[in-house]
Amino acid sequence: MLLRKRGTALSIIAIALLVAILATTNSIINYVDLQVQTLGRLVSPGATYVILSRNSTSIMDSQVDAELVCKLSNLSYVGYVLPQKILMVNLTASPSSRTVHVRSVEDVGGFLKTRRAYINGTAAKNWTEANAGEILARALSISLGDEITLAVGGRQVKVRVVGVFRSQTQSDAELVVPMETANRLAGNKDTVSLIEFTLKEGVNSLEAVNQITQLLPENVKLVQAQQLKEFAQRMSMQTLAFLNMWSLAVYAAIVAASYVIATRLIIESSYELAMLRALGGKKLIPLVLVFTYTTTVAFTGSILGIALGTAGAQTASTMLRWIMPSVGITPFLEAEQALQTLLLTLASSILGCIHPALKTARTRYAEQPL
Repeated sequence: MLLRKRGTALSIIAIALLVAILATTNSIINYVDLQVQTLGRLVSPGATYVILSRNSTSIMDSQVDAELVCKLSNLSYVGYVLPQKILMVNLTASPSSRTVHVRSVEDVGGFLKTRRAYINGTAAKNWTEANAGEILARALSISLGDEITLAVGGRQVKVRVVGVFRSQTQSDAELVVPMETANRLAGNKDTVSLIEFTLKEGVNSLEAVNQITQLLPENVKLVQAQQLKEFAQRMSMQTLAFLNMWSLAVYAAIVAASYVIATRLIIESSYELAMLRALGGKKLIPLVLVFTYTTTVAFTGSILGIALGTAGAQTASTMLRWIMPSVGITPFLEAEQALQTLLLTLASSILGCIHPALKTARTRYAEQPL
């Protein structure tokens, strides 16, 4: 009798639209999370480590004692040791001028070799020479043989570009120079920005890292490069936290919607409920009827909302793929998530109808208009 009322369909649609938001969000985040995990499995973390200042906010703020380079080089289980100093430099290459990152290393050729870079020209061998990354060279129209001016504060040097390289790393947007060039610009030979090193093959990395950590002062930290697995885990945790916060808002809306649905049902069905009490029905009958009605509406709306949300996300992704073939997004919803959404929606709906249901159960039939 209650399900045949006019407002039942609208109530189901209201719950379905709210659940569809959850289903769409879940399906899209599932796809993003899958891509992040796939990325984490593509590249295995290598035995490359970096030493930085513990309290530094960026690499350019990092100050590491240069004497650590000698200590690391003397360890038998350490492969190559590559100290680097990174500066923000005002680069002038006629007719343009721009602030760029300059990375200085002891052996430019060895550094580019570790990055598997392709060089058009030669590697810089002294402080008057430099190598420009491909992206930087294109942005500033730098060519082989060009002379550029580097300035930091009141110091400046002129260098000649002897090679343009492509490494497919962040260094492609940088200028790579010998360490002496950075020392002339910064005026400090005792510190470097970071120390990069590797472990030799066959070495127990855990034991080696523990031994190296004991040699380091307290003001520096040791981190491993290419921690894609950890990155993927942090991304998953962040997306899960976002989804939980978003879900709380939607479930709160479902509670409010269920309260309105139950209140409307009681008002519109006051005659029927009063007749049941007048005919000798127990006090729990109105309570059971309101709970059953609200639960049925919530269950039906949940099923419809999960279907609409998942199908809508997949339809939108298909249309986007037709418009932009290079974009391939495939949202999907797992069975556990669908079940969890269904159960939480039912719980939220029951929570929303508790107050009006208890209120009508306490009302005597004589107080209700017939």
